[in-house]
Amino acid sequence: GFAGAFGLGKAEAAHLNDDPQTILNLAATAEALAVTFYYSAITGAQFAVEVEDVAYLQAALDAEKYHYDFLTSAGGKALTSEFFVPATVLSSADTFIKTGLAAETAFVAAYLAATRVFADAGQGKLAATTAQHAASEAVHLSLIREIGGLLPNDLAVPAAIYYNVSDAVPTLAPFLKGGSGFIGPVKMPTNDQITSAMGGLKVGRPPMYVNLY
Repeated sequence: GFAGAFGLGKAEAAHLNDDPQTILNLAATAEALAVTFYYSAITGAQFAVEVEDVAYLQAALDAEKYHYDFLTSAGGKALTSEFFVPATVLSSADTFIKTGLAAETAFVAAYLAATRVFADAGQGKLAATTAQHAASEAVHLSLIREIGGLLPNDLAVPAAIYYNVSDAVPTLAPFLKGGSGFIGPVKMPTNDQITSAMGGLKVGRPPMYVNLY
């Protein structure tokens, strides 16, 4: 099945708690996808993007790269560095917004699930760290809504749609495997490509909770 194809074992299939390595690997994969998504929009969007919105995208790209670097330094390994994307994601603003909203909703929910798993295991520092990531992804979700002309803060709290991080795999499946309406693969940008796309903008990098206390 799909779970087996991406290294998920019987515990995940039985809806037990994900193990830490599964969480790290899936989170790193999601962050690699996010980096690729934002970089592609900044460098290749064929629809009009306001100057301030470009800055929003650049800040999101920088944040996602920070997340990715932390996760990989902690032992996470992305399942792939090449992704499939909706065919019109760079030519249609509507497709871009809908894709971004779906992805960031999934990212927020996956980090909330990770927070629950680490809390269940008594790993408070790790739980607080994944909560940091969830908060950041929630900001990105609001900014994409703003870019799309939608009310940014439309939810009182983020939607908790996953019990485990691995529950997000079906949502990510088209980006990893392709499918109807998807093209690719698109390779994750290099560090030099990201630096060029940032245009000198950098976001603040507070330490991760697990490294503070």
